[in-house]
Amino acid sequence: MIRRRPIPRSRYEHSPGKKPPESLRYTLSPDGSYRTYPNGREVCSESPVGRKEYGRRVEAMLIRQNFKCCLCGGRLSLANATFEHARRRGIGAAFRDDREELNGAAHWICNSEKG
Repeated sequence: MIRRRPIPRSRYEHSPGKKPPESLRYTLSPDGSYRTYPNGREVCSESPVGRKEYGRRVEAMLIRQNFKCCLCGGRLSLANATFEHARRRGIGAAFRDDREELNGAAHWICNSEKG
């Protein structure tokens, strides 16, 4: 029988409705939809308001690109559009940057082929 050490309990408690502690690594937007890091990177959160912000940014990029895919140049609809990150996302999205000025909207198939 292999005995393992118990998983230590975190000293931080999370409960719904309780605001998370302030972070020194990033600042949170007023509505909690994205985080801004000291170097200017913005990352949309994985919450309902974050996904709504992410969709708003994709739509803004589509309008800026005149509804054309940034990879193949073909016609692009909002239903087929995905966020095409100009810079690699990295393992665990360590370098992810969701600013709409730096990225583009692309077909999901073009984006998956690119990698």
